[in-house]
Amino acid sequence: MPNWCSNQLRVFGPDEDVARFKEQAAGYSPWGHIKDQEHTVLNFHSLVPVPPEILADGYNDAGYNWERDHWGCKWGACESHLVDEWEGHLHYAFDTAWAPPIPFLEKLAPQWPTLKFLLDYEELSMGFKGITKAAGAVIEDHCVEL
Repeated sequence: MPNWCSNQLRVFGPDEDVARFKEQAAGYSPWGHIKDQEHTVLNFHSLVPVPPEILADGYNDAGYNWERDHWGCKWGACESHLVDEWEGHLHYAFDTAWAPPIPFLEKLAPQWPTLKFLLDYEELSMGFKGITKAAGAVIEDHCVEL
């Protein structure tokens, strides 16, 4: 069982682009049957998809390692919900296993050059918290030990 990292992700940008992001961000886990799952408001696979050849092999070492390398955590966003939204802004809250999803932001932000992403994260069991800003190819992460 993992330690859980609590995350707050804020997305800022032009209204139309934020609305498109919100629509694309929703989805299902790639590892199960859709009929057996709940639709989530923030699904990493919907934004930075697991490649078909990894999916075809199932969730084993290859799936686990791909998620860790490309998302920074296994399983993606867990218990995600949309906390608030208004013109040009979305605020999501979610948990990730062990670590914040900084590699996910590194892959996501260049795909959405008109949007800015701000991630606040905290993992109390391991004793760290931080903030990551992502805009295009520019990523800034500031992490401190507690």
